[in-house]
Amino acid sequence: MPHAPGTNLLITCHPSPVSLCGAIASLVAETLAARGTPAVITDLNQVDFSPALSRQELADYFSAPVPGDVAGLAADLQAAEQLIFVVPVWTYGLPALLKGYFDRVWRPGVSFVLDDGQVRPLLHGIGHLTVVATHGASEAEVDRTGDGTRLFFATSLPSILPALRTNTRFDIYGLDAPDRSAIATRIERIRRHFA
Repeated sequence: MPHAPGTNLLITCHPSPVSLCGAIASLVAETLAARGTPAVITDLNQVDFSPALSRQELADYFSAPVPGDVAGLAADLQAAEQLIFVVPVWTYGLPALLKGYFDRVWRPGVSFVLDDGQVRPLLHGIGHLTVVATHGASEAEVDRTGDGTRLFFATSLPSILPALRTNTRFDIYGLDAPDRSAIATRIERIRRHFA
């Protein structure tokens, strides 16, 4: 069933429902529901999302309708006013499921069209983007080695969101040797952001 325009769309992709990402996604959803603005929640693992762009899908990428297995995800995206991503950073970048979500769902006819080789954005209803990223490494280590999600969410994705007014990011570092007090403080900031 299509959702009303102006919805909150929460995307998460950690394979473990008892992960910190899972806990934060639940907290965000509960906080939004408590203020009367519930979210459409898409856990890419729970919906058995297939991230691979097949040879045939690529051949039909600019001409065929949205494939049936991603049509619902595309409709949710088109109805969204706020995008919320709660994701782990793995191997310096996006997890495979999330990369595949952008490859297959943010496709021509959904998020953009090509006019004479120029990208024309289509998602004019999205005004807010919030990213919560978790890292096993410390902040100093991430700064040293790099994090491809920073550029992607700060610059690349906003380039096709012409109505974007806010772009907020929260990072939780050091999960391989967690400081539980620091993590709790960061989670409370996230809760207050959505409250």
